[in-house]
Amino acid sequence: MKIHTWAWLTWIICGLVLISATRNPLYIFLIDVLILIIQIQTAQTWNPRFTFRFITSILVLSTIFNVFLSRFGETIMFTIPKQIPLINGIITAEAALYGLTNGLVLIGMFSIFTILNQVLPVRALVGLIPQAYQPIAVVTTIAITFIPSTQRQFQAIKEAQAIRGQQLKGIKDWLPLFIPLLIGGLERAMQIAEAMTARGFISQTTKPSPKKRLLLILGLSLVILGWLIQLNPPYQQLGWILLSGGGLILLLLIIFNGEYKKRTRYSQESWHWFSSLITLSGLISVFLFLAPFPGQISLIYSPYPQLSFPKLGIVQLFALFLILTPLFLQTKVQNVKN
Repeated sequence: MKIHTWAWLTWIICGLVLISATRNPLYIFLIDVLILIIQIQTAQTWNPRFTFRFITSILVLSTIFNVFLSRFGETIMFTIPKQIPLINGIITAEAALYGLTNGLVLIGMFSIFTILNQVLPVRALVGLIPQAYQPIAVVTTIAITFIPSTQRQFQAIKEAQAIRGQQLKGIKDWLPLFIPLLIGGLERAMQIAEAMTARGFISQTTKPSPKKRLLLILGLSLVILGWLIQLNPPYQQLGWILLSGGGLILLLLIIFNGEYKKRTRYSQESWHWFSSLITLSGLISVFLFLAPFPGQISLIYSPYPQLSFPKLGIVQLFALFLILTPLFLQTKVQNVKN
């Protein structure tokens, strides 16, 4: 038994919502720590040195970039003399904190997508492509299978050339590797094309009906028009209505087009109670974190114009700790499997 794909996707989307909902550095730091714990738990192998270097580099580069780009704030740490071109001016603590916060957000998002790559196999992600885009799913599957086979072939060619005394010193020395690699790729492409033809896979050239074309034009027009209108504050609500209507029309078109594409599966994923619990924990976490309860601490925080200590709320802290639900359920699923 394993956690369902949609349960993991819901949890990942909720994590992205939480880390994007505020710029409070304390909240974001706590989210990063909790997500890193999940990442370590779900990883087959974990390199702490690489993780430390990656986090340090992101934080340092983000802070330095914002410090020299933004010269706002009242807490001046030091001033670069005018004799130094391009980087002269004041360096403020507000700019450093804001850059550090942006770095924490990037680390959290990278960790979330790393978890996505660890817990969901490639075939599960390809299976999420709507049935209306069946050719895209086929091309994606072929491209994904080509990557490891190409890597193995490149390594084999490299070892064979090394046995023959080939030394890779310059660009010209790499040509004996790329030409056999290209030929091998073309041969595999021909083999896959012949196998797909033998199994009855042919390209379909059916054209969409005039009604579907009109609905597509209408949906795209409403999305563009709604986006332009919502930029004007007096008509912002009307713009969101048009934007939602256009998006709904496009979604219905995708669903209707997918009904005519039959998809077969060798095995179906089972939805167990722990998948429901992970889904509910993610949704409840987002609701408690964003809901405007009476006395709720505001999520809005900015270090400008003067540095101030960010505030924390008990309800928000409880909501964030719900992120750890997969940590306990992953262990429970492994025990049940054993």
